[in-house]
Amino acid sequence: MVPYAFELSRLYDDVEVEILCSSQQEEDFARAIGQGYENHKCRFVRLNVPVWARLLDPLLSKVVFVRKSAVLRKNFVRLSSFDVLATPEMTSLVLKERAGFENTKLVFTGHGAGDNRYGGSFNARIGQFDLALMPGRKYADGLHEVGYLTREKAALVGYPKLEAMRQLGVDRRKFFDNDRPTVIFNPHHNRSLSCWHEMGCAVLDYFYNQDKYNLIFCPHTVLFKRSWSKGARLPDKYKSCDHVLIDKGSLASADMTYLRAGDIYLGDVSSQVYEFLETPRPCVFIDTHQTDWRDNPSYLQWTFGPVIDRIDQLEQALEEAVQQHDKYRLAQEAAFAETFDVGTKTAGARGAHAIVELLGAGQ
Repeated sequence: MVPYAFELSRLYDDVEVEILCSSQQEEDFARAIGQGYENHKCRFVRLNVPVWARLLDPLLSKVVFVRKSAVLRKNFVRLSSFDVLATPEMTSLVLKERAGFENTKLVFTGHGAGDNRYGGSFNARIGQFDLALMPGRKYADGLHEVGYLTREKAALVGYPKLEAMRQLGVDRRKFFDNDRPTVIFNPHHNRSLSCWHEMGCAVLDYFYNQDKYNLIFCPHTVLFKRSWSKGARLPDKYKSCDHVLIDKGSLASADMTYLRAGDIYLGDVSSQVYEFLETPRPCVFIDTHQTDWRDNPSYLQWTFGPVIDRIDQLEQALEEAVQQHDKYRLAQEAAFAETFDVGTKTAGARGAHAIVELLGAGQ
């Protein structure tokens, strides 16, 4: 979401912009992206994190995230001092319940852009924000159709993450000392949707025991960060294989480093498939829940390649995804266009303009 901040400070001289960070890692990442926005005037401010939250979060985060709520409570005075506060998550809506926040407009920037209409940004609470910045028509129209978000509160701006990663210079990298195709295995964390618990280790076994593909295993970061509550365990043997790379949650799992390095995507319902399809490429999907997915908008991505429900189908599905990619390319391109609106201006600039309009309406 920081491209909105950098463009606000560059394009509107009378707007003061602060980027709030709760860790050094967040600040370093934001500053790195900011290097691509020449002459921005954003100030970086470190939020106070309660001592107990700093000490207990490494343990508690394996079950539940409490740090975010603690930071909101600790910094309420600062957060309520802004004319506009932009946030990528729903937790901040709790601020609206407290006296003293009435004069601050709350803007939802979101993160990810998947198909699931039963979670993520597809949430009835989104209508409580004063403005929601939408990546594309898929979300804007879908949220309006079910009555979660009015047209007046939605601004179609595009997907700033693609822009931010370009500013960071994230490009295609080679991770293996061979010329095999690289498969990205990217299971979701939600047990009711993910393929990990039923087939994850079987998938890793398949790649461990073959010599045709490389594998980068980069699951949703929450899967192993909340390993106790998610029931996620990973045998050590996969960590010492020269054609298998395991990453349970580094920055490279989030900044598209692996997605741009892959030749084939393998997953279930993660929204990261849309980032992977910035360049259309072969995809394979795993269904371990006997899902009635056809014509279901929550599983649109499963029209981008073969869908399997048994491990013995994986080898053939990988071959089909590559050999018959032209069969799926149009569906990939059409869905990408619906998911990410591309305009003549950058997503950051469009989002900045929408926020300035909100500021004007509030004066």
